[in-house]
Amino acid sequence: MDKRLIEIQQRISKEHRDIAKFVKHVFDEYDIKVEEHRRLTASNALAGIKTSGVEERVFYDTINETKRWMLDVLERTTQDFEHTGDKNWNKNFRDGVNE
Repeated sequence: MDKRLIEIQQRISKEHRDIAKFVKHVFDEYDIKVEEHRRLTASNALAGIKTSGVEERVFYDTINETKRWMLDVLERTTQDFEHTGDKNWNKNFRDGVNE
């Protein structure tokens, strides 16, 4: 996912890079939460508290799905930025991307 984010960052013009920076910061926070969760699960395991495998899978799947969803929205927003002024372009978002 980081590779795709870097690719999108390179496509965005300089005045709109703050959007990609925001997504990067959110991803970094997700990574911190995943690490905290991993440590908590490990300490619980040492204490003899079992964690449900299903719950673990749901946690990681939710994080990954959210990251994919954010990248998809960023990708579509980038496409709208790239086609600003193109009358033949069908906007991904009705309200457009103009301020």
